[in-house]
Amino acid sequence: MNRSAFLVRPKEPYILRAASIDDDPVDAAEALRDHCSVYLAPEDPRGESETVPLANFFKEIFEMELEAWNLDESQWPKTRDLETFERWFDVTGQSIIVDLGTSRLQVEEL
Repeated sequence: MNRSAFLVRPKEPYILRAASIDDDPVDAAEALRDHCSVYLAPEDPRGESETVPLANFFKEIFEMELEAWNLDESQWPKTRDLETFERWFDVTGQSIIVDLGTSRLQVEEL
């Protein structure tokens, strides 16, 4: 597959903020601690790295993760730079992606 992947796991700043608006913050926090999102990204076109730099995609990933928590952007953190993203999320790059499915891959627009 001509993609690399980012596995994104929330850290405590995201977990506490997201859980605070839930009807059951304790259960929400526990569920978020077990949560992981996977984002596919293009391979590094220069072939210098097995995964493309996170700096190319962190803004889009940050906003998708915030939107999953709350659609009201006024409640999102004002500062959404790479430093804040790295405090809020643990990211692991993966270069080996294997599609075990036998049916054609379907892509949905978000």
